[in-house]
Amino acid sequence: MLQKMRENAQSWIAKVIVGVIVLIFALTGWESISNFASNAQTAAAVNDAEISRIELDQAVAMQRRQLVQQMQQLNDSFDPAMINDNLLRESVLEDLIDRAVLLDGAQAAKLRISEQMIDQLILSTPDFQVDGQFDAGRFDIVIRNMGLASRMAFRDLVRQELMINQLRSAYEASAFATPSERLQLARLEEQSRDFAAIELAVDSAAVTIEEDDISDYYTAKAKQFMTEEQVVLEVLTLSRSDFFDQVEIDESELQAMYEQEIGNLEEQRRVSHILFEAPEGDAEAQAQALEQAQAASERLLQGEDFAELARELSDDSGSASGGGDLGYAVRGSYDAAFEQALFGLEQGQVSEPVRTNFGYHLVKMTGLLAPEVPSLESMRPEIERELKAAQVERRFVEVSRELANLAYESEDLSAPARALELEIQTIGPVGRQGDEGLTANPRFMAAAFDEEVLSDGLNSQLIELDADTAVVLRVKEHLRATQRPLEEVRDDIEDTLRFERAVELADSQAAEHVAALREGKLDTATLAEQLGQSWATHEAIRRSSSDVPAALLRNVFAMPRPSAERPVYGHFRRPDGSQWIVQLNGVATPESLEEAVDGDMYQRFIAGQAGQQDFSALQQRLKEQADIERY
Repeated sequence: MLQKMRENAQSWIAKVIVGVIVLIFALTGWESISNFASNAQTAAAVNDAEISRIELDQAVAMQRRQLVQQMQQLNDSFDPAMINDNLLRESVLEDLIDRAVLLDGAQAAKLRISEQMIDQLILSTPDFQVDGQFDAGRFDIVIRNMGLASRMAFRDLVRQELMINQLRSAYEASAFATPSERLQLARLEEQSRDFAAIELAVDSAAVTIEEDDISDYYTAKAKQFMTEEQVVLEVLTLSRSDFFDQVEIDESELQAMYEQEIGNLEEQRRVSHILFEAPEGDAEAQAQALEQAQAASERLLQGEDFAELARELSDDSGSASGGGDLGYAVRGSYDAAFEQALFGLEQGQVSEPVRTNFGYHLVKMTGLLAPEVPSLESMRPEIERELKAAQVERRFVEVSRELANLAYESEDLSAPARALELEIQTIGPVGRQGDEGLTANPRFMAAAFDEEVLSDGLNSQLIELDADTAVVLRVKEHLRATQRPLEEVRDDIEDTLRFERAVELADSQAAEHVAALREGKLDTATLAEQLGQSWATHEAIRRSSSDVPAALLRNVFAMPRPSAERPVYGHFRRPDGSQWIVQLNGVATPESLEEAVDGDMYQRFIAGQAGQQDFSALQQRLKEQADIERY
């Protein structure tokens, strides 16, 4: 029974309750949600909501990093400069607008997300856990790396995403497929096709590029050949960790904390017991239990084994099968009388019968774990850091405030650097999207391109990048976007034009060959001889085939059904710009599709597609009705 009590105290229910309580206190104790919107810099407005340039810059930077990582995984030599930042920015802004529109729709539908749901999601997220348990420090690190200002900002973001998902699920989960739709899809899916294909290569050597062509392209696409706007920055950085070497602690304080720490160490005693159960208030049962305990004690004195007696006699089913073992315990784990008996025993000694609310016990101490007391020197670094933390916090706040005031009053960063003995760091050139280190932080880059800092040459305000780092910056040099000279980009333009025109030539030649095949002016054997290629024949190919390039398969299944007398011809562009010329010879559909139609696969697929289409239609309608302004 005591074993059951201990198991319940350590059960998952207790742990979850404690975890939720700790999480709630941790979250509600932090600052309120950060306001990403900037009245002075708004990228777009959706109804009553604003999308700030800071928010847009942050989203673009995150999307750009993801794209670079994905592309470099595919190709180690991928150059991030190949990403068109203007197109990326436009795409990300549209995504943010779509998200704002959907959030408005979810709120109009009166969808709600409970705080408990958010709590549970945070608690169960592996990225916030250490050794399988939620860790508040890990949580802070992750959300700071996401560029969020506070825990409440993250909660608000989670709430919005869950509301949008609720709205999406309402449409996707309620969609269905009719029998005729399932039959139509089965006919298409189970269909197979017989065809042959031959390749027509791109011939760049057959294309001539004139100087006027290059000049005209350069003029028409001038915006593509602009250098990126960049800045060279001077930065003063305050790091909380740097202050630990600047504060001192008293040796007596260190000694006092050490003694307090080792005083908290407790010995652990392993205990086994035999319980003779007796309900509280039942004198007869208690007398009988005492008599049984005394008899068992006599048997122990005669040399019988304690564990065997526990298995035979104990009324505590939870521990009896283990010989009465309750494991290790510290003071405060058990009933006072039980604990007094346990901590009065020597190892291997058995107590006299002990009375508790459960009945009478024979208590045996079976093991002792004395606390290992660490030396002062081994604990010194940890204790010093803990004692210094409060002083460092005060010093960090004081110096941060002083740096902010000095930066505001100074024309540059030299005076604040001298006053606070800080080193001016030079960074750049770097563009608006940042790069790595400090420039990977959206707040840092937003401050660098702030109008007062960029154009007026002022020092920035103090920027808190995270809980342990604050910076002040100024623009040392502003490299405006300029037109790259034609000579610098001439070869790139020539290569682009040569490729584009070679692709157009291949398309034109393929169209001529297909027209000749259709009119009977050319046969397949002659075409193969002219192209120096051979036809690749494919029989009974289905849509799901992996033996044929996906692009070719997609186009072949888009071709019209041939007649019994005459095949169908077509041509399609390959990913590298060359052409496939295709001869479609036959289309076959299985006679019986009942088994396929009655299955769940087509039902789920069509319902899923229909649900997505319904949700897309809702999104489009909400967007048409919304008051959207892009700045």
